[in-house]
Amino acid sequence: MRSAGDEMIEKLNYKYNKDIDLGTDFLNGQGSGSLSICRYGLFPMSYNGCEIIAVYNLRLMLGKRVKLCDIAKKIYPYGSMLCGLFGTHPYALNRYFKENGLPVHMIKDYYRFRKTFAKKRYGILSFWNGNTIFKGLHTVAVENTPEGLKVYNRSNKKVDPVIYNNIDDYMDFSRFICGFYAE
Repeated sequence: MRSAGDEMIEKLNYKYNKDIDLGTDFLNGQGSGSLSICRYGLFPMSYNGCEIIAVYNLRLMLGKRVKLCDIAKKIYPYGSMLCGLFGTHPYALNRYFKENGLPVHMIKDYYRFRKTFAKKRYGILSFWNGNTIFKGLHTVAVENTPEGLKVYNRSNKKVDPVIYNNIDDYMDFSRFICGFYAE
């Protein structure tokens, strides 16, 4: 059950975020530019916004763009972990995709995801930042391209997507939390 405080935070953040001009292109470098001052929960998105940004970027890939503030407002009530202290629970993205009629599916097994995603073009990866949960997690939108795996919002300061040879060059199975692929 949501508290009145959560609803107030959500409304204040939406009001604050809706007038921030993020442009119409993919979002990268969540700690850079106007993206870094958007709010999610009690924190700036430079700290906790990667899941929201990954959903935004995936929607853009699918030709179904919506404003970042609208995505955050929808996901926050059921996805935020401790007022945004730990960002958004990656599994909550599955609910968002279903409720919004997007043809996106979640896989929790790395090897199954890797095999399935090899035949798809767009997706999302959620993974631990290190070999321990205490280093937090990160979530990115990804695209299979002829050059390799293109990763959007790779890190706080990378303002352009980064291309890796393949998913294994980007991360290993021990850090994988879940992946999403678009039909």
